[in-house]
Amino acid sequence: MPELVVVIPTHSQRELLKLAIAACGPWPVVVVDDSSAGMAPLDGVRWMRGPGNGGFARAVNVGLQVAAGMGARAALVLNDDAVPAPECIQRLLEVWTRRGGAVGPVIENGLGQVTSAGIELSVWGRLREQNQVREPDVHAVGALSGACLLVGTTWRFDPDFRHGMEDIALCRRIRAAGGHAWLVPDARCRHVGGATVDRTSPDAQRAAVAGHLRLVDGGIRTPVVLGLSVAQVMRDGPSPERLQAVLQGWRDWRAAK
Repeated sequence: MPELVVVIPTHSQRELLKLAIAACGPWPVVVVDDSSAGMAPLDGVRWMRGPGNGGFARAVNVGLQVAAGMGARAALVLNDDAVPAPECIQRLLEVWTRRGGAVGPVIENGLGQVTSAGIELSVWGRLREQNQVREPDVHAVGALSGACLLVGTTWRFDPDFRHGMEDIALCRRIRAAGGHAWLVPDARCRHVGGATVDRTSPDAQRAAVAGHLRLVDGGIRTPVVLGLSVAQVMRDGPSPERLQAVLQGWRDWRAAK
């Protein structure tokens, strides 16, 4: 029985997926194909068919179930456009074995710049992704990026999060159960980001708003979330389609309540 299984949900990024798999070294890999029509399986991995356009959380949950059935106690959830550095997975597993909870590396972009060293959620619902490592040693943060996240195979993501925020929601549940989200500064993972769903697309904007509102449970935080979303669209360059997507995301959240 493996100590750890790598779970990679994929939708369409076949060439990037190959790089992600290659970076996993000796660890067994379960790929969950969530594409519309299904892709031809790759050799050397356990290939599972996901729900098909079911979203990140549903696809990962399929992989976590398989990993648990293989006897693994831990699973590394890895985006198909993410590449862990050498020894990253081993280092995360060492920390998880001692501390449990959720464990993640520092996420970098293709230029080696830090894009996520933990995520903090304010009482007003504002999310801040840290782009600097605050401490050199392993330390607890509010939440971790789901691009490369090690958790126990008994955990599951909330499938009601379509795309985005499900990693933060899981880390919050782990913390509520008495665990922690541990950042490991000497473990690194390169993440392209937005390869499957462009973060500046209306679809991504809509899902992000709905997920953010679900995360903070709306209420008095609703205008904060909507205001921050509109401000982000304006900073990126005014887009009528993305502004409309903010409203659609709010409607989606209301309909799901």
